[in-house]
Amino acid sequence: MLRVACSLQEPWYSERRVEAGTSLEGIRRSTYPPPYPEGWYVIARSSELGTQPQLVQAVGQTWAVFRDDQGTPRVVEAFCPHLGANLADGCVRDGHLECPFHGWRVRGDGYVVGRPGPTEPDDRYRTRSWATDELHGWVVAYHRSDAKVPGPAPEPPYRLQRVRGIDAGDLIYRGEHDAGRVRMHLIEFAENSVDFQHFSSIHGALRIPWTEIPIPGMRIHHEATWQRDDQEEHVSWFGNEAILEFRGKPIKDSGARAMVRFDGPGGVVRFTFTLDRGGGQVVMFQSHTPVAPLEQQVHFRWFSSKKVPKPLASFVVGNWISQWRQDIDIWERKIYRSQPQLGRGDGPIHQLRRWYSQFYPET
Repeated sequence: MLRVACSLQEPWYSERRVEAGTSLEGIRRSTYPPPYPEGWYVIARSSELGTQPQLVQAVGQTWAVFRDDQGTPRVVEAFCPHLGANLADGCVRDGHLECPFHGWRVRGDGYVVGRPGPTEPDDRYRTRSWATDELHGWVVAYHRSDAKVPGPAPEPPYRLQRVRGIDAGDLIYRGEHDAGRVRMHLIEFAENSVDFQHFSSIHGALRIPWTEIPIPGMRIHHEATWQRDDQEEHVSWFGNEAILEFRGKPIKDSGARAMVRFDGPGGVVRFTFTLDRGGGQVVMFQSHTPVAPLEQQVHFRWFSSKKVPKPLASFVVGNWISQWRQDIDIWERKIYRSQPQLGRGDGPIHQLRRWYSQFYPET
């Protein structure tokens, strides 16, 4: 009997058959808010930023990132205000970026402070700059929608909160993971925290940490909450109480509580896991850096109490990452419903969206 391979019969709805501009990606992109909300984003590891400038493309910008003579991270527009050479191809000299084309020198606040020849520097010559900071091993920059004026960046409306236990040495560095790129809008991660109904259907199965392999008979029971912070307008909190179950019965002392702090739109998110058995904490940072309208570069970095063994900290983080991966296929294929038809049992999606709108001040 002659068999025809299914792959030879291209369905009429194939993405290759749709008209230009109506591809799935084009349809998805047209439904979402602007792709780059204002906030802090990870742009480099602190250990990687040395004496040579780095080229970083993120949030619709192209940056030259370097350390000045005080060791402070600096971010300026990558292209020289003179004739447009790439400053990241130059060098750092006396704490300033030196252009590889004509030797112009650009300071971290965007001012041109040196040019070849007898002409004195003129403060009318400048380029754009962005506010920077460092957070427990990461270099972060504050993206603002009005970054159109050359010169010093204004002070951001808030700074990312540091963890005292990490600074004091009570929480020690345990590891990091580069998760690559995910084709999603940043708002999806925030909305995921208030989509209470999906925790059972998507995240109910316990998986082997760092894998997508489910463990037979094992389930996770989730109790989730979300609220805005009473004191800091840019902060919201997602809480989750998780208990392991075997064949429907809770396992004693198997629970863990997670408090998740959103500082801004989700560029940097902090998880604090408190373990029932033996106590102790694992603090994990998850970062999303938009590199295209529907594409996020995702990194993880975590710390734990000294009494939490490194393998246990890795187990906790690996379990979260296994759960997180279950959402990716959905995020990468869905659209954004500006007026969703919500039902009983759905979380506070509209409340989150009102909170999130502050990161789009121009709209």
